[in-house]
Amino acid sequence: MVLAATGIVYVLLIAPWLLPDRAGMADSIVEGDGKHFVAQIAVSENSELVGKDAPGGHFPSLPEKTLRLVQRGEMAILPPFENYTVRPGDILVVAATRKALGDFLAQDPGLLHPDLEEGRSFPGDEGASGRWQEGSQALAEVMVAPASPMIGRTLPQIGFRYKTQCIVLGLQRRSRMIRKRITDIRLESGDVLLIQGQPDDIAALRRNRDVVLLEGSAEDLPALDHAKRASLIFLSVVALAASGIVPIVAAALVGALAMVATGVLNVRQASRAVDPKIVTAIAAALAMSVSLQATGGANFLAHGMLSALSGAPPTIVLSLFFLLAAVLTNVISNNAIAVLFTPIAVGLAGEMGIEPHVFVVAVVFAANCSFASPLGYQTNLLVMGPGHYKFTDFARAGLPLIVLMWVAFTLFVPWYYGI
Repeated sequence: MVLAATGIVYVLLIAPWLLPDRAGMADSIVEGDGKHFVAQIAVSENSELVGKDAPGGHFPSLPEKTLRLVQRGEMAILPPFENYTVRPGDILVVAATRKALGDFLAQDPGLLHPDLEEGRSFPGDEGASGRWQEGSQALAEVMVAPASPMIGRTLPQIGFRYKTQCIVLGLQRRSRMIRKRITDIRLESGDVLLIQGQPDDIAALRRNRDVVLLEGSAEDLPALDHAKRASLIFLSVVALAASGIVPIVAAALVGALAMVATGVLNVRQASRAVDPKIVTAIAAALAMSVSLQATGGANFLAHGMLSALSGAPPTIVLSLFFLLAAVLTNVISNNAIAVLFTPIAVGLAGEMGIEPHVFVVAVVFAANCSFASPLGYQTNLLVMGPGHYKFTDFARAGLPLIVLMWVAFTLFVPWYYGI
């Protein structure tokens, strides 16, 4: 509790000042530095937008979106929208970032499907129907290629969704303000289309000469219809592991299999979630620790450390032993440090005539001081990519925390155990 309280104070009050806001920087990159797409929303009779107004010309029902035009039958309503009230059948033309549109799409997948309202019939309509609404979905951006036959034509004229199995959600045209329904806009070379489709259909656009798939823009959409199922499986795994009914490894494995068996993830998504680099790093670290024990390396280190600290009081030996393990756990995994240093701890305690559990406790706490390197613990590696952290970020925030844990351990544990 003493060490945990010390660490919590550091993490809450000091660490935020040492780390740059990587998440904010990442959001600005993902959103394209404020790049906005024109999208349109078809208001149905049961839509939550019906009856909403725009006081002062602002539309609070559409947060993070700018309302540019309302198409009501043959009439176009332009800003300011002082006396406007949403009615069923209205077409709202909005401008928003990709992130805002993606969040809106996750809440109601059908609202941003503009060309589905046209009621047009195309060859192959029966077979193609629904691929942009079935299975796992992803967002991506494509650019209209120069000399593409799509230039000068509208999306309904092209039949884009039937040719590509992807649906267009928004359009961006070189920072120009457009006040048209995107189904009425004639495409130009260089237009960027925000599209939704199954990952395989989006990947197939690399072979399409009419558009250029912007690499790195593809992003899976959350499947909110599986959220309750996934949450139930997750909580069940935690409950089984915490209660001790099932070992945590077995509970986690069964939970992962249940995610696939119930359709929360498909096999491709599950396989992509396994990072071979992390698995290799953990296995290599454990193999190294086992080899050190089998060859007598652990005993050699124990006697070498004891010889170097010959004559030092037990408190100094315990403190330096903790520091050595805490530093090495940032290079080797914490599992490997625990396996490697436990026999060393027992050996040191035996040589000094001290209860072994005192040094074993030092191993337990020191092995978990893997704060200064992404290699020290698999969770560090897992959050490094999504959090857009750099190697130096771990060192900048982790090294002071290791020193703080070392000082707290050195001052408290010897007093607690009376050595």
